[in-house]
Amino acid sequence: MRRLGSIGFVIASALVLAACGETVNIGDDGVAESIMVQAVGTADVVPDSVRLSLTISVVSDSNEDALSLAASAADRVRGVLTDSGVATVDIATQTLTVNPEYSYTEAEGQKIIGYRASQVFDVLIRDAEGAGAVVDAVVAAGGADVSINYTSPVVEDATASAVAARKDAVAKARAKAEEYAALLDVELGDVLYLTEVSSPNNVVIGAKADAAAESLGTTVDLGTQEVTVTVEVRWEIS
Repeated sequence: MRRLGSIGFVIASALVLAACGETVNIGDDGVAESIMVQAVGTADVVPDSVRLSLTISVVSDSNEDALSLAASAADRVRGVLTDSGVATVDIATQTLTVNPEYSYTEAEGQKIIGYRASQVFDVLIRDAEGAGAVVDAVVAAGGADVSINYTSPVVEDATASAVAARKDAVAKARAKAEEYAALLDVELGDVLYLTEVSSPNNVVIGAKADAAAESLGTTVDLGTQEVTVTVEVRWEIS
């Protein structure tokens, strides 16, 4: 191992690196033994799915009628979703409520004018390119009883992009370690260990991109999302 100018210099260097998230390991004899760095790798990926939130909402004279009408509208929406290739396991009810609907006037004050039944659905559309057509079909089937809360592009499978992000993270880690090695007048040796500190989940929620109706049909713009991987690598130095 190559001894640096002085033990004090090495220890001072170790403290500076630690403050930045990197460290120099010092042996019992005051000789620097390793450099450890962290780096974040990134990769851009086009979302492969779209998450759709929609609400069925119906007002009627009684709880029973409102709930029955909402159930009928929900069945129509489920039908077009499955006809569009959405699996039943990708259709989930978030909330189901029935509440009095009120109106207020100065002359009569507050009074019940009916009952509103609402059912909120969370839907995962795995064919991202066809999401706009699915939205159109849902609106046509539900009519005035359906509202689209939002659409959100998601990365369902981040496996391929994670490989590219890992490659980027390792390259950045090596470049950073080489910079520190040059500052300390040492050379990088073998990798002692590599740890993946954080990795992408299979489902990554993207920024909301609300669908906008157009004359030729609704388009959900997918954009791109950034997948990140953080690694920690320790090199032997001499």
